[in-house]
Amino acid sequence: MIYGYVTPNSISPEKKKDGAEGIKKKVKVNKDGSIETLSYTEAVASKAWRPGMMPLRDMKKHWTLQEFTAMDSTFNFTIKGGGKAHCKGVSLDMGECNGFQSYLREGEFQYGRYGYLYGEFVEDDKVRVDFMYEPQQGIGNGGFEMIEGSEDEEDRVNSLASALGLKKVGWIFGHPPREEGFVFNSEEVIMAAEMQLVDADGLTDTNFVTVKCTVNEEGEAIFDGFQLSKQCMEMVAEGALEEGAEPGWCQVNDTFTALVEGKESKKIDNNFMLQVVPIEQHESKKWVNKFPKRNRQGRPQCNDEMKKQLSLAGKQGYTFTQLLTDFHLLLFLSDFLDQNDMMKICESVGKERELDEGYKIIISSMAGIDAGF
Repeated sequence: MIYGYVTPNSISPEKKKDGAEGIKKKVKVNKDGSIETLSYTEAVASKAWRPGMMPLRDMKKHWTLQEFTAMDSTFNFTIKGGGKAHCKGVSLDMGECNGFQSYLREGEFQYGRYGYLYGEFVEDDKVRVDFMYEPQQGIGNGGFEMIEGSEDEEDRVNSLASALGLKKVGWIFGHPPREEGFVFNSEEVIMAAEMQLVDADGLTDTNFVTVKCTVNEEGEAIFDGFQLSKQCMEMVAEGALEEGAEPGWCQVNDTFTALVEGKESKKIDNNFMLQVVPIEQHESKKWVNKFPKRNRQGRPQCNDEMKKQLSLAGKQGYTFTQLLTDFHLLLFLSDFLDQNDMMKICESVGKERELDEGYKIIISSMAGIDAGF
């Protein structure tokens, strides 16, 4: 609820009739001779201190040079390229990487796809990624297309990851080949900076990473790791960057001023804001990567796939509980079991503790296999 009052005589009756802003409406004469009434925003635009801002006298009656300079400086950005990423390296699970690039290869790398990376922030400011989750998405024009309404499933994914002792540590996107020097488009820059801000809970250091996958001239899939600079994070937080029509560049919002190499510019090369993160690969000894991935076409998640995987219990060195250390199998189970049951199952799986007999019977029954393995 908002409370306020108007001091006596502060707004004259004449001005009250003209609008709540307390100013007389202005008009302009068009080229054809017609007269048009201006809105409040249009009327003050010519007097605005910066585009989209109020006139200085509407903000404050008296200004000192020091006050004005201090305020004005918050809307100026001197663009600084380079710099080292806070994250010193990211290690990706080999099976997850192969699955992601293979799925893109099925479409000959002609469309984009994105997903979230789950794992751990480990020592020496590094990241270890153990699995990926790809939300339901459409095929954009050379990129990816987010679909509204997938938040409930993403919340479930985050809960399962937390119960396994893992968290969201980054995101990945794949795209068709691009011309040399074109690394990120403006949408990708802004999205990555926003996710870093969320993970850091503000403008502080974070190890949250962005990984991109594409194919080179030899047809080989390549993975590269990045972070967005802290200056980029600040500009996104302030609303200073906008998507641009030019590939590889961000537009600067009219309210702000960007200085690139000492000159004012209305666009910024995205490469100024990228910081490289070295990539490694590992083969997990704890997590299984066999079950079909959620939201992919071709091989759906189903009870037959669960039966195929869990039937390996007692074979190839697998126990029943070890075969459940597959995140996408657990996500499939969460479609049928309630949250409390899933938290208990994930706790056993995450701590590599033998699963309770009752849950073995329930899961085996769902899969259509004998629980007496």
